[in-house]
Amino acid sequence: MISTTSTLGVLGRFSIVVCLSLVMASCGFHLQGQSLRSFPPQLNLYVDDPVLKSLVASNLVEHGVVLTLVESVVGTDTKAPTLQLKRTLKNSTELILDANGDALIWRYTLSSEYLVIAAGVQPDPQQTLITTGSLPISVSTDVDLSGGNATINERIEADSWALLYKQLATRIARQLSFE
Repeated sequence: MISTTSTLGVLGRFSIVVCLSLVMASCGFHLQGQSLRSFPPQLNLYVDDPVLKSLVASNLVEHGVVLTLVESVVGTDTKAPTLQLKRTLKNSTELILDANGDALIWRYTLSSEYLVIAAGVQPDPQQTLITTGSLPISVSTDVDLSGGNATINERIEADSWALLYKQLATRIARQLSFE
């Protein structure tokens, strides 16, 4: 004798899965987590740190932004908005010390002041010295230089700074996309 309940059970489960899939797809579930980022088509870029300038520029070019790298925001072409990144600082702080007073864990922080000057606005030369309306933007990481890591401190430190520069460039591009 053939059991029809097992066939209906499998078909029933399959139909429930198909129905749930259709409901999830129709309510826009597949779009969650995505953001519509938009960048200006053209941008003047001033950055006071050459490493950050290179990374930010390459990141924005990947998003189709036509960049003009400027040495000063004063006297730039105001047909395009200007992204200004000033006072870029690297800071390292001892977090945990051992019994001898040697640092075991360091916090590395890379920060800058972010300011977008709208197209058509000529920046005031005195305001370039005092950045009003700028947004402090930073990234940081904690680095363990104790134990076996103590023998490769310089390499770990260099890798940490390189990673922080990449993270800050990505964060700047993300911030610009929401302007």
